[in-house]
Amino acid sequence: MGTISRTKIHIKSLKSKKIPDFTKIADLCRVHQICTFMIQRIQSLFLAIAAAAAVLMLFFPVADFLSGTELGNYKLLATGLKCMDPNPRFLTSSWFGFPLTALISVNIILPILVLFLYRNRQLQIKILAFNILIAIVLIIVVLIYYISSVQKLTGIQPSYQFGAFCPLISLVFLVLANRFIRKDENLVRSADRLR
Repeated sequence: MGTISRTKIHIKSLKSKKIPDFTKIADLCRVHQICTFMIQRIQSLFLAIAAAAAVLMLFFPVADFLSGTELGNYKLLATGLKCMDPNPRFLTSSWFGFPLTALISVNIILPILVLFLYRNRQLQIKILAFNILIAIVLIIVVLIYYISSVQKLTGIQPSYQFGAFCPLISLVFLVLANRFIRKDENLVRSADRLR
């Protein structure tokens, strides 16, 4: 009889104590785990590097056209052509760099957008495919249109700067991010098939 009454007393004392709601704690842990998982995925790092490379293109010159003679000295920037001489031989329109700036802006925004769409991998893959296409177009526009047109205009050979390599860096990391997102999608699909 003594053990039964002690058990009843012990159960009553447990009922009187406040037991924390573990479902709320588990939900918070799940949210924290999802957020840290999103940041810890390697493709998130690749997307951040791709966006950073595109941002750097805005701050570094794409090419220098330096002659040291009366032909003049020019810098091709993401915003347009800048003359380094006090008396330029020719001036370009303020709209000259607009297509380049627009492509760079899209190349900055899309990786950041994909970074936050981590729950929808199919949409990530589609947006990244479009972003890779934009990065290829950006490389073609920089190398073929802008540099060759300034070279024809000035008659000076270009000296490529860091800004010319930024779209290539961005493209490489976009392709890597796309590869790892596809890998995650295949892993999820194979896990679904096993269920």
